[in-house]
Amino acid sequence: MRLVAAALSLAGLLPLTVQSPVPVANEPRHHLKFENQYVRVFDVIVLPGDATLFHTHASDYVFVTIGDALLINEVTGAEPADLILKNDEVRFSKGPFTHRVTNVAITPFHNITVEILSTPGRAAASTPDTSPGHSIVLDNDRVRVERLILEPGQSTNVHTHGLSALSVFLANSKVLVESPGKKLETIEYKRGDFRWRDAPVTHSLKNIGATTFEAVGIDLK
Repeated sequence: MRLVAAALSLAGLLPLTVQSPVPVANEPRHHLKFENQYVRVFDVIVLPGDATLFHTHASDYVFVTIGDALLINEVTGAEPADLILKNDEVRFSKGPFTHRVTNVAITPFHNITVEILSTPGRAAASTPDTSPGHSIVLDNDRVRVERLILEPGQSTNVHTHGLSALSVFLANSKVLVESPGKKLETIEYKRGDFRWRDAPVTHSLKNIGATTFEAVGIDLK
């Protein structure tokens, strides 16, 4: 990786100057889009050949990659390393740490970063979504991340979310949300949209659009 980093530096892709780290909220490629007492959500875009500033993640966070990415990741105190991310991949990072990333691909690097500030705790018992398109992609002591894929016309069963969550939507889609005792709700999402959900929530979802619905829900434990 030293050879890779040196080659990138000579090519002008990896900054050579020493820079004091900034808080993640002050890193200009991290765009703060939502904040409450539990999470901060950043829309992150790094153009080809560009690099972030060294920045500090003081808290644990989850990030969802929008599109494939090839990066050089420089964590303070460690050697630069390749960071290869796949489209719609979800990862958890433990804070605090300081790093910067350089985009060495020919396409922009885009992700949604969800910083965990605190956790509201369990509001109710959960009942599982048993639909075929539901899966667990990550589960640890801080978060449980669920992926839901619905083809046009497909529905979930009625299920209860006992944990508050931040959902990230990975496709342009249109869904019908049915909650007991409430009016039907039709929602259209664009790829990269997100939505906070206070628990408890009992509902079912139906894909009423012409495209596949895909989302990940980041439940806070």
